[in-house]
Amino acid sequence: MSDAATLAQHRAAWQARPELRAVYGEWFDRLLAAVAARRPIVEVGSGPGFFKECAPSLVATDVVPGLSVDVRCDADVLPFRSDSVGAIVMVDTLHHLPRPLDFLSEAARTLKPGGRLAMVEPWITAPSWVLYRFFHHEECRLGVDVARPFGSDDKAALDGNAAIPYLALARLRDSGVPLRLVRAEPFVGLPYLATFGFKVGRPLPGFVQSLAGAAEAALKPLSRWMATRIFVVLEKPV
Repeated sequence: MSDAATLAQHRAAWQARPELRAVYGEWFDRLLAAVAARRPIVEVGSGPGFFKECAPSLVATDVVPGLSVDVRCDADVLPFRSDSVGAIVMVDTLHHLPRPLDFLSEAARTLKPGGRLAMVEPWITAPSWVLYRFFHHEECRLGVDVARPFGSDDKAALDGNAAIPYLALARLRDSGVPLRLVRAEPFVGLPYLATFGFKVGRPLPGFVQSLAGAAEAALKPLSRWMATRIFVVLEKPV
C-alpha cells in the first residue's frame, strides 16, 4: 500500500473512532502544554493533519505528496530561517526519518533560543521490544547506525524503526546537537494499545478504554520497565 493510501486509511479510521481521537487528543494537549506560549509552532510529519485540526494555528509540514499541509519539505531541510521557530511538535515522526540526527541539528538551527522540540515516540523496554519486533508492521532494530538507520534515503516515508528514538536520545549528548533534554517520560501507553491503532475501522466498546486507562494509572510506577512510548521535550539553550 502506498504512503498516500495508508494515510487515507488512517483518515477513515480517525473519523469513525472517537476512542482513537481521544488518545491522540491527550497527546496533542500534552505537547502543546510543553511548548507553552512559544510561537510559531511547526509540526513535522503532519500526515493526515490530525494535530492541525486540534491546533489550527500550527504550521503543518510533511514530505508525502498529495497531503493538505502548509509546507511540503524534508525534515532535515526545514525551510525556516535560523532562530525563527518557537516550537516544533511531532507524533510518531522521528522513528521514520532517514537521518534522525541531521533532523535534530536542523531543528536546533531553526528554533529560537529557548525554543522547544516536543514529541511522542515509541520507546524500547524489554516488553516493548517484543511488541515492536514481532507484533508490529514496522521494524525494531537496535543494531543500526542512528545517523543513517535505513542505510540510505531511498525509503518510503512511512517505513519506520521503533528503536530510533531510543538510539537517538542515547547519542544526543555526544552528537554535538545544541539541544538539552528537559523531559523524558516513558509511559506504558495502554489506552493507545487498546485501540489497536488505525488498523481497526470501527469504534470499540467504551469500557475497553476505561479499563485501559485504569490499568495505565496502576502501572505508572512501572513505566520505566514497561513503557512502549515516551514523551520527550528538548530545548535550545538561551
